Amino acid sequence: MNNDTRLAVAAHILALLSFAGKEYRSSALLARSVNTNAVVVRRLTGQLKKAGIVDIRRGVGGTTLNRRPEDITLLDVYKAVVPNPKATPFYLHQNPCCDCFIGRNIHDALEAPFAKVNEAMREGMAKTTIAEIAEFIRKREFKEG
Repeated sequence: MNNDTRLAVAAHILALLSFAGKEYRSSALLARSVNTNAVVVRRLTGQLKKAGIVDIRRGVGGTTLNRRPEDITLLDVYKAVVPNPKATPFYLHQNPCCDCFIGRNIHDALEAPFAKVNEAMREGMAKTTIAEIAEFIRKREFKEG
């Protein structure tokens, strides 16, 4: 799976698990919801387990949250499923022309602004919990009224 979707898929899995309470959910069920292969789900839940976010029972057991949804931030999830994140969420183009004054300097010129964006992204993820994501879904799907 591409790094660009790991966070979203992991958040999806955790939001689903937050609705299950302490009940264990199978990787097959989680995979159906995500619309992916159960192997992808097992790989991500393995990373989430290593980070202490979920508990897994092998065999027919499944996966459950190991922490309260209010205590799991998107930054926690990001750190768990993207273990070696780039310093910036953006990719620099490769091999700019060294004969051009822009090409010689563009990577260094973009370093500070990209680092600021990365820090703002991390701060935003640290303020968003799985509980908030689940509550958004709950309100949309189960309108009270």
